[in-house]
Amino acid sequence: MKQSAKKASSALLAALLVLSAAFWTPGGGAAPATVSAADSLQDIQKRQKEIQQKLKDANKQLKDLEKDMDNEAAYQRQLASQISLYQQDINLMNEQIGVMTEDIAQKEEEIAQKEVEITDKETEIEQKQQEIDHSYEIFKVRMRSLYMAGETSSLEMLFSAESFADFLTNMELMKAVSQSDEQLVKRLRSQKGEQEQQRSELIEIKQQQEDILAQIEKDKEDIILKREEIKAAQSALQVSYEKSKTAQQNYEAMQEQYEKNRADVLAEEKAVEKELQAWYAAHASSSGSANSQFGWPLPGYTYISSGYGSRWGGFHTGMDITGGGVYGANIVAAESGTVIQATSHYSYGNYVIIDHGGGYSTLYAHASSLLVSVGQRVSKGQTIAKVGSTGNSTGPHLHFEVRVKGAHKNPSNYVRP
Repeated sequence: MKQSAKKASSALLAALLVLSAAFWTPGGGAAPATVSAADSLQDIQKRQKEIQQKLKDANKQLKDLEKDMDNEAAYQRQLASQISLYQQDINLMNEQIGVMTEDIAQKEEEIAQKEVEITDKETEIEQKQQEIDHSYEIFKVRMRSLYMAGETSSLEMLFSAESFADFLTNMELMKAVSQSDEQLVKRLRSQKGEQEQQRSELIEIKQQQEDILAQIEKDKEDIILKREEIKAAQSALQVSYEKSKTAQQNYEAMQEQYEKNRADVLAEEKAVEKELQAWYAAHASSSGSANSQFGWPLPGYTYISSGYGSRWGGFHTGMDITGGGVYGANIVAAESGTVIQATSHYSYGNYVIIDHGGGYSTLYAHASSLLVSVGQRVSKGQTIAKVGSTGNSTGPHLHFEVRVKGAHKNPSNYVRP
């Protein structure tokens, strides 16, 4: 399909030039068929055969072109489907990127909050350290004072008591002061340790969130990269799609030209058929005589599916004879005479025309096979072909015509089952 798309543009001009040379005359239109007294039946039949070959070629060109157009259309559908799938992927990735962007903003906010908490905790630890240092300095001064006073001062403090109860009270007071100072320092150190533990936990949580943030950012970058790759692939497909559309337009232009050429050939065919009728009319007096009653052309089958006359908005120029199992049945000459046509036609399919003399001729169409050739002398009742469904036919049957001086007549006036 891709190859056909690439070839379409370059082939178009050449194809049209060839067709113009094959079917057109320098003045334009179909080459006119002229009726000349000097023209022999063989000359007219030769031209008719050439025209039929041109028509066959034109039909083949149209058929091949239609196949190329179908392939191109299928290729376009395939491209459009893939482009749509890529767009779905891109839309999904855009949604994912949006969610990740929100997650990143949230994580950055959480990390900033943790940084504030860590800073606050460090401030608290610093303050606690200052309290510890201050209390410890007071404790050291008191201990130093007690040491410098010596045991005498301590004893004086104890023995200055007026009673034994005062002595015990003074001794407990000294002990309490010392223990209180020690407990204060211990408590402050314990609080500092707890705060340092909290700080470590905050730092760990912050690190975890930073790791999560880093992973989200990496995933986001990966998705963005993948999205750009898909966009590039989609753009490449879009270019191919546009080229294919251009090729399709070229095909349509070619099809229009082919149809015109085919119409010109059909006009030529009608003109040469008129020549044949004119020749039959001109030579009828010298062709002898023929019986007006012919033999039945399809022995064993008598059903007439379509008679002579108006049909489907047109005119049926003969009678159609058919029946069950008719395909391949023998078609016989309705009267003795000379075969003047034994060929194929786009509408008649395989057909035979027999000249019976006296201006009479009979036509047998849609045959599956022909058993006689042009110029052959045949006898009445001789098998000349086999029933088929070639040409413009909806089923196996024999299309039978009677012509007088080239003009078709109602066969029912000349044959009986």
